Amino acid sequence: MKHILAAIDGSEASFRALAHAAELASLLNAELTILIVRLVIVGRRDVYAAVSKEDVDKIQNQARDSALSAGATKVSVVVASSRDTAFKIVDVAIEKDADLIVMGASGKGGFKAFVLGSVSQDVLKKSACPVTIVH
Repeated sequence: MKHILAAIDGSEASFRALAHAAELASLLNAELTILIVRLVIVGRRDVYAAVSKEDVDKIQNQARDSALSAGATKVSVVVASSRDTAFKIVDVAIEKDADLIVMGASGKGGFKAFVLGSVSQDVLKKSACPVTIVH
């Protein structure tokens, strides 16, 4: 395993998944890409981001520090925007040639996750590489 993709949303569950991914990357001397997907909502006249740039910057800095303190040495952070979070996670995994996707079991999906199915379930269905879900 040479490349691990950790998809995070700033939730406690996603940071537990990141810790797991960073420890695994450290043990395997693998590259770790941390992915933060900004959900965008398309309105009639404009496109809106569900998370502010300031919050994304904070999550990004905290995630990098967390991964490095867990022992990962080859760490990069990717911030992407999409209307479909699961699709973007799978797309970036393909683009980065990831061997594994690691993500939290539940995050900030809220009501949408209850009605439509969680992002982690969608990634499991769509991904061609293995997916580890951390509780």
